[in-house]
Amino acid sequence: MLSSHLVVRQLRLICGALLLSSPVFASDQLLLVERDDLLKGSANETLLGQQIWEMHKTASSRTTLVQLDKQTPIVRHDAGERTLIVLEGKVQFHFADREVDLAAGDYVAIPPGQAYQMKPLNQEKALLLGFDVPTIDMAKATVVDFSTPTTSPTPVIKMQKSVMAGPPGWNDPSDRGWTLIKTPQKRVNLVEMFSELKNHSHPDADHSLILLSGSARVVTPTEDRILKTGDYVSIPQNVPHKYYVEGQQSALFISFDAPAYDSAKTIYFE
Repeated sequence: MLSSHLVVRQLRLICGALLLSSPVFASDQLLLVERDDLLKGSANETLLGQQIWEMHKTASSRTTLVQLDKQTPIVRHDAGERTLIVLEGKVQFHFADREVDLAAGDYVAIPPGQAYQMKPLNQEKALLLGFDVPTIDMAKATVVDFSTPTTSPTPVIKMQKSVMAGPPGWNDPSDRGWTLIKTPQKRVNLVEMFSELKNHSHPDADHSLILLSGSARVVTPTEDRILKTGDYVSIPQNVPHKYYVEGQQSALFISFDAPAYDSAKTIYFE
């Protein structure tokens, strides 16, 4: 006899399938990257004191997992803004005008032309999420020193605790969120989810998330996937999807899209 959990799971999939009026194609599938499995494999790149695993690459962006084993040289990249979010450990970022220590959940966006250096603290390796818009070829990064003049904008730094202590950009019964950065090219949000989110789709862009803490499930008409801390998921545009929080603890996400979808165009099915 089927358990109640399995029955509910099957009913979710059946209800979601009724929303589709066209066949399911490969492009309708979720991209789910499990962090622990990714780290078991070889890094795509090992350079500049960093091991880099590619999680997702599109025409306009690249999402990576970055492990810092030691202090990096001072570098700059001449194209693309590099967003880095600390997932594990502590990292010291050194810029020409300041040093700042970032912990898990903290965020920095480094504009093109800005020189920077990273160092893991407490003699531990650190793990970060990288999000480049447009894609940055780190093999072409220029090694410089801090005396090199620049007209680049100042890096944007956000501490997770400070962000969450401030007023959210939205505050619904199911979730609340804060926009960390929004430009014509990209948007990055910090999202705390308390309960299930209504079934919906985004007709104008893909939507990607990485789970910082807690446990969650994402359900589409053809898939039902559990997300663990550090896992990354990207939902293609037009694909109906719904989120559930697993357990009693809220789920904390970083949500990002490039280009940013228009929330006013979101289609709700319930």
